[in-house]
Amino acid sequence: MDKEDVDLPVIGRSGKSFSYNQDVVLLLLTDGVLFHLQSVTAYALMGKISPVTFSVASTVKHALSIWLSIIVFGNRVTSLSAIGTVLVMVGVLLYNKAKQHQREAMQSLAAATSKTPEDDVEPLVPKDPRPHH
Repeated sequence: MDKEDVDLPVIGRSGKSFSYNQDVVLLLLTDGVLFHLQSVTAYALMGKISPVTFSVASTVKHALSIWLSIIVFGNRVTSLSAIGTVLVMVGVLLYNKAKQHQREAMQSLAAATSKTPEDDVEPLVPKDPRPHH
């Protein structure tokens, strides 16, 4: 037995046992820490953006991880995954366009409501600059 092997026998459903080596334990710990950081980041981000925006970003993340697996690992591209990725990208573009349109509408509405009627209309009777007695 190597000195790198950790004697932690695990028995699976098949009844076969195997042991973890230090690399596997280190990778599992790293995975746990990164998952924790991702969860904390997700909760912090949810407080700053809308749930729909968060969901769209999550969907893009999943689509990118599919394409990353295709590029890095050489996984086969199925027509369904290609169509799904195209739908994700079209959806994100439409969402961004709708969000921009909403932002512009809110800005124009805010600009319109911040004006008072006195700003746009000249008085019919000129104001007397002298104080009233």
